[in-house]
Amino acid sequence: MPSWVIDRYGRNEVLRFTRDMVFPVIQYPNEVIVKVHAASLNPIDLSMRSGYGATALNMKRDPLKIKSMDTEFPLTLGRDVSGVIMECGLSVSYFKPGDEVWGAIPPWKQGTLSEFVVASANEVSFKPKCLSHVEAASLPYVGLTAWSAINKVGGLNQSNCSGKRV
Repeated sequence: MPSWVIDRYGRNEVLRFTRDMVFPVIQYPNEVIVKVHAASLNPIDLSMRSGYGATALNMKRDPLKIKSMDTEFPLTLGRDVSGVIMECGLSVSYFKPGDEVWGAIPPWKQGTLSEFVVASANEVSFKPKCLSHVEAASLPYVGLTAWSAINKVGGLNQSNCSGKRV
C-alpha cells in the first residue's frame, strides 16, 4: 500500500515514499478502515518526525512491551483525514461502507499519509457535505486545537456563554 513513512527520527531527509506498507486490518470491533481521499500535515507531524514524544507514544502503542524495540518503524505520519469508509468492525452500527467521513487520528496510531488508515469509529464523523475532501482534511486537528484553547485556556463553555455566539 502506498504511504509516506519514516524509518528513523530526523529532519526531512528521513521521509520516504513506499508502496510496500501493509494494508491495515480491523483488530477491534469498534474500528473502521477509511480510504484516504485527503490528508494534511500539522506541526505535531513535524515534531513526531524529529522524535518528539517517542518514548511516551511507544508506551501507548505497546504498554506491555510485547513487541521488540523500534517497532514503531516504519511510521506513517499525518493526523487529519477525509475519506470514505471501506469496512466496519462488528460493533460499528452508525457507519457503513461508502459513508464519507473526516477525523483526527491520535499520534500513537499509524497516520493518514497513506492510501488507507484504520481508526476507532469515535475518531471519525460524517464529513460535512458542504466541504470537499481537501477542505475537510485541513480542519480536524487544527479545529480541535482551537476548541481546546478556547475551552480549556480561555474558559469559555456552554454555562458561561449561553445565548452568545462564540
